[in-house]
Amino acid sequence: MEKILYKEKSLRLLFPSYFKICENRIEAYFWPIKYSIPFSDIKEIRIVERIPWYIGWGLRIGFNRRLYFTLHHGKSIEIVRKRGHWRKIVLSTKHPEKFISIIKKI
Repeated sequence: MEKILYKEKSLRLLFPSYFKICENRIEAYFWPIKYSIPFSDIKEIRIVERIPWYIGWGLRIGFNRRLYFTLHHGKSIEIVRKRGHWRKIVLSTKHPEKFISIIKKI
């Protein structure tokens, strides 16, 4: 069984969602979609100060092949991928600094 290094659950917006850091990937889930990003596919990871208001809440598609898992519009994480259709994934985690520090330790 795979080890989970960090997990953050939410029932915001009446739908279950979570962000998870596993041994070899990051998972984002917003009912009914589960999205997985292998560490080998991460080019860059950074904190964004705000998600634009016009993105809304929930699972959203933005400009320039960007995918949003939005539960709030504050500080969030942006993952830039090396390949794949969605080149930038934005996760609105509760603790973005902690999330990034765990990934950098790996």
